[in-house]
Amino acid sequence: MPMKISSKVLSNTDIHNRLSMETRSLQHLPRFPVGQNCQILYLEDEEGETWTFHLIIRKGTYQKPVLSAGWKKFVKKKNLQKGFKVEFFKERDEVTGQLKYKIKLKKPVFVFNKVLDYVPFRFSQS
Repeated sequence: MPMKISSKVLSNTDIHNRLSMETRSLQHLPRFPVGQNCQILYLEDEEGETWTFHLIIRKGTYQKPVLSAGWKKFVKKKNLQKGFKVEFFKERDEVTGQLKYKIKLKKPVFVFNKVLDYVPFRFSQS
């Protein structure tokens, strides 16, 4: 059963630069090797494609996780926009027993210019 790690409504910075995640999500992400503040994180999207990102934490006491390298490529490929929501999950693979990390995308539904809800978003190239 997937466990939700974090979710975030995308800002302009998230779309154009990098994605900052909630600090509390760090406890559910792979541990960083001692003395390192960058590692590779593989995220599987809803189509089953695996994406490679650099997961970085700031040095010092405020260790906020950030997806950097690979993020802009993902945003462009998926045609993400400000206001979309990303959700992160982890689950144990039933066959291998390994932890897998997943990303789900949601698009806002507007009623009278207000966000009513978010619905699953799958980008398809025609």
